[in-house]
Parts: sequence; structure tokens; C-alpha cells
Amino acid sequence: MVQGNQIDSNVSRRGIRTMLSRRGVMAAAVASAAIGLTRMAKVPTVEAAGQPLAIGIVNNSSDGPTVLARSGGSAGLNALTLTNSNGDAFAATSSTNIGVNAGGLGAGVLGSTSGSGGTGIQGTVIGQSNGYGVLGQCNTSVGVWGASASNIGTIGSSQGSHGVFRGASANSAAGVFGTTTNSTGTGVTGTSVGGIGIQGTSTSNVGVYGITDSSVAIVGRATGSGKGAQFFGDVEITGNFVASGMKSAAVKVSDGSTRRVYCLESPVSYFEDMGTGQVTDGRGSVTLDPMFLSTVTSDQYQVYLTPEGDCQGLYVEGKSSGGFTVRELMGGTHNVSFAWRVVAKRAGIVNERFAPVKLGADPVSPSAGSPKPASQHMVEVPTLPDLPGTPAIHIGPR
Repeated sequence: MVQGNQIDSNVSRRGIRTMLSRRGVMAAAVASAAIGLTRMAKVPTVEAAGQPLAIGIVNNSSDGPTVLARSGGSAGLNALTLTNSNGDAFAATSSTNIGVNAGGLGAGVLGSTSGSGGTGIQGTVIGQSNGYGVLGQCNTSVGVWGASASNIGTIGSSQGSHGVFRGASANSAAGVFGTTTNSTGTGVTGTSVGGIGIQGTSTSNVGVYGITDSSVAIVGRATGSGKGAQFFGDVEITGNFVASGMKSAAVKVSDGSTRRVYCLESPVSYFEDMGTGQVTDGRGSVTLDPMFLSTVTSDQYQVYLTPEGDCQGLYVEGKSSGGFTVRELMGGTHNVSFAWRVVAKRAGIVNERFAPVKLGADPVSPSAGSPKPASQHMVEVPTLPDLPGTPAIHIGPR
């Protein structure tokens, strides 16, 4: 076995004779190949007959690689194996191009670690304004795939920008796509200690869109003193609106504070309209708004009258589908204005009195069988290593 950190190209022929006497013919052949490495422009070849070899090599040629390893043995035999119990097993740098270029019918690069806090493959960009720590590309399949049997498949973190960023140029492609086949799993989960867990934005379409066939498209759930949902801007609902609590409006009052005013609820869904009219010589009539009549069952409605002057009182003499007539009580003939209010059942719905309702259960409640939110993994950003130099390549144990 030949050991050393750097082969000196000025080693004399006498030195080789000495090596022949000490190491044997095989070792001398290896040393001669190393001596010629710095003089040759072609790809050098270093061979060891089944023995580990420690060498230091420098290739000043631009025609080939510094180390070329081939394996013609049985399946599973590595062409090149590097181990180091104290430092980097392999360090590759390039000032103008790729540090490591590996290809294979299986895995181009396979990185593994046996340490509990180790990293199988780590890519860093140090001292540059831009670049890629790890870049995965594929024309027809997955660019980067992360998988785990019992923990996180892929983690992205950043100290000053996006932890994970994905852009899609195809019309039907998704910027981020997450899926799970587990009935209690979560397709996409976002967590944050003090910021936003998940944010969706769009310049011309929907920011966040939820779809479901038989459950709830979007659920907001508050724990503690938080709110289940909060909106800044107009809210539009196509469908029924059900609330188990109070429905109110927030209004500014005279002292400058904002206070609640509550909705008037009824066992039946009613619409109402109101206005003013005039009684002349004790008689008057009101024509209802046709647009209002198109929203209610106009064959049955209630009218409430309030005189706005001195008279003997007013009553509804008759009602039709288009309006009603008013008379003064006891045949009075006063001239007086009045206010009216009409209440009618809403049309176009099943207007059942005290209709039963079943409130939906929390789909992420702790009850058995319900989907549960994914665990909140808070990952610290790993410390980046120092930029390696260009050390000699060490093959085998030191």
C-alpha cells in the first residue's frame, strides 16, 4: 500500500528504485502513475489491486477529470468509496462550474448519514448574492422528492425570504400541491410562531379556494381568545347563513365608541317595507313597490298604521296584491298623514315555522375518527458550514 498526501513530480529514479525494494513492484507502478499525473494532459488512471489507497493528486490539465473511477465487477460493487471518521469524506469545489456532476440509471447522487442529527445531502451557497443551495430538475417527472416513513418528508427554511417557493408556468399547474391518502391526514399545513400560518394571494383571482364534496370547504377554528374568522371587506354568501350566536352590526355612537345593534329574529323568514301616506277626508290608499312584491308572498301580508296627526284613528279597509286602502275610524273625515309598515313572508323558499337545524361538527375536533391538524413542526435553520477549500482527495481510511 502506498500512502502520502502529495506526490512530488521531482521524485528521482533512485527514489523509485528504493520504493521498489521496500514496497514491491505493484507499489512502484502506482507511484510512477502518480508522478506522471502532473505531466500528462490525458485522463490519469490510478489502480490498486483490492487494497485501499491514500493519495494526494493535482491535475493542471484542462482535458480531463482529476480522478476517474470505473468498476467492472459484480453488481453492487462501488467504483469509488470514500470514508473519513473525523472530517469530510469527499470535498469538491469549482470556481467556474459544477462541483460534483454525477449520473446513473438509479440515483445520480445518494447521500446518507448514520448520525442522529446528520444530513444526507446538504447544498449551500456562501458569499454570493444569488444561487441555489440544492437544485433539482426533471423534464417529465419530479424535480425534488422528499419522503419519510415517520417524520417530515421535505423541510424548507429561510432566514430572510421564503422557506419554500414554487412557481408554475403551465395553465393548469399548481404553485404548491400537497396531498395525502390518509383519512386523518392533512394535504398542506402551514404553521407560524408569530406570523401567518398560510397566506394565499392573487392579483386577479381567488386568494384562497376550498372545495369539498360532502364536508366543509373552509374551517376556521379559534382556541383561547382568538376568532374563528375575520374579514376586511365585503362578504358575499350564496346559500343559507346559520349562526348559533347573536347576529349584530357594529355602529359608531355619539361618544365615538363602536357598539352592537342586534338583528330582530323571527320564527318565519319575513321581508318588510315601510313608507308614508295621506288620508284626505278620512280616506287614503297606498300602492306597494312592485320590486318588493316580487320577493314576497303578496296574497298574505300584514299592515301596521301610525297616524301622524289628530284623528279618530285609522284602519286598513282592504288589501290587494298591489296595495291597500285606509279609512279613518268612526267615519271620520280628517286630513292627516300616516306612516305604514308592511310585513310579508319571503317568497321562493320553504318557509317553515321554527324549522329544525343541525349544526355541523368541528371537522378537526379531537373526537374519534375526525381528521386532525398536522403536528406543528418548528425547525431551526441549520448552521451553514465554512466554504471548503480545494484539498487533496483522500481515498480510503487515513
